[in-house]
Amino acid sequence: MDICICDVTELECLRAATAPGGPGINQTGGSQLLAPGATSVGPACRSRVKALGSKSKTLHVAVPSAKDRLTLPDVACHALGKATTPESYIDFGGGIIGLSIEHFYVSICCRLSFVQRMLLAYELCGYYTIVPNPDYDEEAKSGEKAYKAKAVARAPLATVERLRTFAKNNPQIRGSKLALKALKYAADSARSPEEARLAIVMLLPHSMGGYGRGPLVMDYASTREETLKKCDIFLLIGRIDIEYQSDLYHASREALRSDSKRANALSALGIPVVTVTSEELRDPELSIPLWSTWESCKTASCVLGRAALPRSARLCGMRCLTRW
Repeated sequence: MDICICDVTELECLRAATAPGGPGINQTGGSQLLAPGATSVGPACRSRVKALGSKSKTLHVAVPSAKDRLTLPDVACHALGKATTPESYIDFGGGIIGLSIEHFYVSICCRLSFVQRMLLAYELCGYYTIVPNPDYDEEAKSGEKAYKAKAVARAPLATVERLRTFAKNNPQIRGSKLALKALKYAADSARSPEEARLAIVMLLPHSMGGYGRGPLVMDYASTREETLKKCDIFLLIGRIDIEYQSDLYHASREALRSDSKRANALSALGIPVVTVTSEELRDPELSIPLWSTWESCKTASCVLGRAALPRSARLCGMRCLTRW
């Protein structure tokens, strides 16, 4: 083992390794974390890390203690607290390892905002990851709406329960309290960043700019037989399905037909379906009619006891979710 990467470096390598076409990741046993030497973070090591998908100039490395930190240009050494449970690592190959998903999440929470911590939890526990958009330059030149990053499908790397258990069992690790606060509003099985943002808005209390409509289950199967009857976001209180309508997928006629069939199937089971578009998610003013629609549903009457949020709270909660 040469070095143990962490923080932003590990995040970039995780995303690249688990994306479609990536090499994947392997968990290794509990070997002891060793202090890296100055030569182990030299040009050869940086080339290997760059090949793994890291784009940042600074190389983030985990060290056993503060006395093991290296003072080198473009190298950030993180003295991480020792986990109380047997430690495991991610083997990226080529002598590069990373912290376990749980330890990585808790430790990176120190540098992230509250919203970023929630969104990263959804990504790690969901069916997608974020990668650079290779077509960004062409899309920007053509005048299309271009994004520098995009979401691609992949299997979940963790569960909210696993992240929460690690943070609870390791209060000595810096970031554990921040992680636990964010995980209160996280859920498993999100299929896209937009679904994650919508779920966060549903779960956050009114005082934090949300609607306080939890608990909820994402990618919920209303019946065991048919995947057609799956709900994007299923509110357990009131039994309501919230469907996010993506601009990319749902623009085709076939997709619209599929959405209609699924909504009809769920309605036949007594599950009201509420559709939220990307414009409604990004613009709080457009979301106001959503709640009047809900209040017309009999099964929603026990859920929607309040009027729409104050404008300041809605702006605070929803606008910040569109920035990261």
